[in-house]
Amino acid sequence: MSVGLAPRPANEEMRARAVVKTGLIDAPNPEIFQVYCDLAKDITGFEEAQFSLYDGEMSCGIANAGTADFEPGEKGLRHENSICSYVLLETEPLIMEDISKDPIWKNHPKILDGTGVLGYAGFPVINKDNFALGTLCMFNKKPKALAEHQIELIKKITSNIALLLDNQIDQKEMSSQKMLEALGVFQKGYEDLNLDDFKFFLSMAAGLPVETYAAKNLVNSGICDLLENEKVALSSVGRKLLLDMKLESRPMKKVKIQGNAAEDLIDEMFASLN
Repeated sequence: MSVGLAPRPANEEMRARAVVKTGLIDAPNPEIFQVYCDLAKDITGFEEAQFSLYDGEMSCGIANAGTADFEPGEKGLRHENSICSYVLLETEPLIMEDISKDPIWKNHPKILDGTGVLGYAGFPVINKDNFALGTLCMFNKKPKALAEHQIELIKKITSNIALLLDNQIDQKEMSSQKMLEALGVFQKGYEDLNLDDFKFFLSMAAGLPVETYAAKNLVNSGICDLLENEKVALSSVGRKLLLDMKLESRPMKKVKIQGNAAEDLIDEMFASLN
């Protein structure tokens, strides 16, 4: 028998767009959120706690405490039997001491076949724009209640998670704006160069290797030098241009430090220009 989709919040389109802006659906960063799952598990005494985000179609597990085989970034359909999907619909938590006694969920397929958990607590993670971006859900095999002080503590945890998500979105939007401003400086000084040249310039500024043929225009413009070993590097003119763009120092050095992930980050920053 086919399973339908879970209902969506009234602000679903804008909510899902905000989730995508965090960048965590395709590149989860569980280390940032792991401590909150650990705290939730310890505070409540539940066997498992998981923080998930929800885009337009899927749920995405970001961090988990209590599940040995948890894979960050694992996705699942937001179907009608996914209790956590319903947590997005309300501002208050959905708490069930014993799901098998709940008038709505007692006939859940996993309750009927004996494979599901009985104790459940799901808290929405609501950001500054009043979008429920995700959930912090706790599960227990046996029935389990929460005291009022535990509920209040978990609410504080979800507020902290929401703040992190808002910061993530703000930083990405600032990076996009910074790239647009940098492109303006680049094009003003070098009208003959194109977006690909700009990308190669950013890559070199981040310490990423760029093939000599790809940097031909940058070399001809004096932004890069062709070294004796047939490699290219920013010239004094290129370094000054970097300063004029206000992209020098920490942001670009951070990209360099991140190694293999740096190229993806450059692509992500560059995508905002297209």
